[in-house]
Amino acid sequence: MSERTNLEILQSVFDSMGDADAVVAHYTDDYVMELPYAHPDKPDRTEGKEAVRQRLVGAFKVFRFTLHITEVYPCTDPDLLIAEYTSQGEVIPTGRRYSNRYIGLWRFRDGKVCFTREYLNPEAAKAALEPVSD
Repeated sequence: MSERTNLEILQSVFDSMGDADAVVAHYTDDYVMELPYAHPDKPDRTEGKEAVRQRLVGAFKVFRFTLHITEVYPCTDPDLLIAEYTSQGEVIPTGRRYSNRYIGLWRFRDGKVCFTREYLNPEAAKAALEPVSD
């Protein structure tokens, strides 16, 4: 796949945020998602399209946001994209604003995403999840 096509796939994934079925339609059956800094006490890895779908269903009940690509870095491997992006949205239970910055390594195979390693600031999510005090 060319970088252009993979970038279009990534944009389609981001455009689908909020709908777990639409997001995972872009993933291979053996898709792997890694979030090394999501939980400070341990790295986070989810394997398999269905396991990721279930995780997203839960996440989308809590977080509503959009993702915007801010930078893409060319790679010598045509099936790898490194991208920076931001999120803007809210945490549904608290009504708090949620925004974060990410760097993601996105691997593609046969026109689908097969692997993601995403680095984000877990403190931004933690702050948005804190209950609103009266």
